Amino acid sequence: MSVSQHNNQIQYILAGSVPADNAKFLLNRLKGLCEQAASSDNLFDDHEAVYSIKGANANPVSLRVRRSLLHPEAPYQLRYLGNVEGMDKNRAATMRSCIEVEASENITTFLEQLNFKFDYETILRGYLFKKGPLRITVARLHKIPQKGDFSNIQPITNSYLVELTLNTLVQQDSLCDEMNTFSEYLKPLVVLDKIEQTR
Repeated sequence: MSVSQHNNQIQYILAGSVPADNAKFLLNRLKGLCEQAASSDNLFDDHEAVYSIKGANANPVSLRVRRSLLHPEAPYQLRYLGNVEGMDKNRAATMRSCIEVEASENITTFLEQLNFKFDYETILRGYLFKKGPLRITVARLHKIPQKGDFSNIQPITNSYLVELTLNTLVQQDSLCDEMNTFSEYLKPLVVLDKIEQTR
């Protein structure tokens, strides 16, 4: 098992959802607003497996292993997402720590050897847009009824999850204003807001 140097960042995030029937209108607006128009280059179809272990204070610690189904030759991504910090009323977006590491395909075996337990897995299919430092994903979550069997995946809801994120090496709450301004351009198609808690 090999991993690359980790990338420890602060992530700001706003999130919302849009009904599947209206997703095409949101995608058209994002094409006009963003530098990267919708094409085969910004489609993604990712498999993500979540592994958990009980921490010293009995709270579980979760790690996410993501791989691209469209580009199987690409490295796996191992991610840790910290608890969200959205209670600051002066901060326009939710904040959390984000550690990302590139890993080889046997990363799940390595986690299991460290006593991490498989929790659940999903398929995330959608579109990625970029606007300067902003990343916008419009994606649909799919459940996998039987572990490792992708032949019968099913959408979890009839909506697309929309996430607007911005990653920085140090905390810069002023950047949230840029996110808030961009989110205004997406109304009323989708309303992006802080998230209360995620793992």
